[in-house]
Amino acid sequence: MALGIANICYVANPETVILGGGIMEQESYVRPRLEKALMQYLIPQVWKNTKICMAEYKNDAGMIGAFYHFRAMQKKRK
Repeated sequence: MALGIANICYVANPETVILGGGIMEQESYVRPRLEKALMQYLIPQVWKNTKICMAEYKNDAGMIGAFYHFRAMQKKRK
């Protein structure tokens, strides 16, 4: 996961990387390991300027996004 995130950082140079999904429910387990690996893959300047966040709605983020998309499409059809 860290290597994929590092590649995205080098290509897109995002200010923030937001991670969601079921595995992020285990933030206390995942975050320290992910950050340790990212420090190895990213140059210090990129690591220092990239914020890693966990999605507020964790595993429900996709479902909530799908719901909002559905509602927007329903409003469009009216």
